[in-house]
Amino acid sequence: MSNNGNPIIAINMAKIANRPDSYETMMKVGPKVCITTASHPGFLGFEQLLQTGIHPMAGRYGGGAIDMRNSTPPLNPMGMYQYTVWKDVHSHEEMHHDNFDTIYELCGHCLDMVVEGPWEPYFEIVASDLPQLMGMTDVPAVLGDAFAAQRPVPKVALAGQRSIVVGDHGIMHGHEQDFEQGAQATLKWMKANVPGMIGWMLLKQFGVSAIGSFQLDPEGMLKATLGANPPKYNTNYGDKVHSTPPIPPQTPTQYLVHMEWESPDHAHMGLGHVMVDYELRQIHNEGVLRHLDRGPYYMAFAPMMEQGLWRRHLKQ
Repeated sequence: MSNNGNPIIAINMAKIANRPDSYETMMKVGPKVCITTASHPGFLGFEQLLQTGIHPMAGRYGGGAIDMRNSTPPLNPMGMYQYTVWKDVHSHEEMHHDNFDTIYELCGHCLDMVVEGPWEPYFEIVASDLPQLMGMTDVPAVLGDAFAAQRPVPKVALAGQRSIVVGDHGIMHGHEQDFEQGAQATLKWMKANVPGMIGWMLLKQFGVSAIGSFQLDPEGMLKATLGANPPKYNTNYGDKVHSTPPIPPQTPTQYLVHMEWESPDHAHMGLGHVMVDYELRQIHNEGVLRHLDRGPYYMAFAPMMEQGLWRRHLKQ
C-alpha cells in the first residue's frame, strides 16, 4: 500500500491499430492475461480501457472529439490503458517474474496490433472519490439503503457503461503539493455541482516497471518475436524482483486526473465548466493551470473489461 493506505496502480499504456482483428485478438488474449495476473497474491483488480477520443478543450484541439467511435475516418491508432491494482510494487514485479514465460507468450500474440508501447508506469492514488461499480438491478437496493440510513443519495457507477476521461498533467518542480490541493478542490466542486460526474481519482506517477514495459536486456530485445520461445527474464536493471520501481519517475512530475462520467456527452459538457463557470474557473486556474509544465491533455475511454472490487480498498 502507498503512504496513505491506498493500493498502487500499474497502468500499461499502448497505442493499437483500430481494426476488426485487433478486437478479436483482445477478446481472445485479454481474459487469459487477466486470469494469469489474478493468480498472484497482492493483485486486487483491474480495468481495461479503450480510447474513444480526446477532449478538445473548447477548441484548443480541433482535430478530435470526445467520441470518435463512429467518425470517418475512425480514431486510429487508439489508446489502450490497462489498470492493474496491487497491494505494492513487489507483488506486481513478482507476478511478472513468476509468470514471465506465460505472459510473454500471451502478449506476443498481441504485438502485431501494437503501434506504440507498452509503457507501464506506477501511480500512487493521492486521493479518490469513486463509488462502487454495480449493475442496473443493484441500484434500487443501494438507493433504498441510503434512504433508510438517511444518507445522501449516492452516485451510481454502472459497470461497463461509463465514459472515463484521463487528464495528463506535468507539474512544475516544487508545485506538487499546491497542485494536489488545487486539483482536489476542482474535482470536489465538479462532483458536487456538475451533472453527470460520477467520481474521480488523482494519481501521481512514482516510477515505471521495466519488465511491464517490455524493456528487456539487449539479448532479450533481439530475441523478442511474435511467438513463443521466450528469452530469459532480464532487463537492464537485472533479473531480480524489485520492491521499488526500477525506472525512476519522469520529470516534470506526472499526474493523471481520472474522472468518470455518465456518458461522453456529460463528460464533454462537464469539463467545459472549468472555462465557463466563474467560480470553478478561478479554482482551476489558480489550483491547476498555474502549476503546469506540460498539458493538460485529456483522453476519453470506454471500459472494455473490468473487475472493480478493488475500489473497496480506497481511502476516501
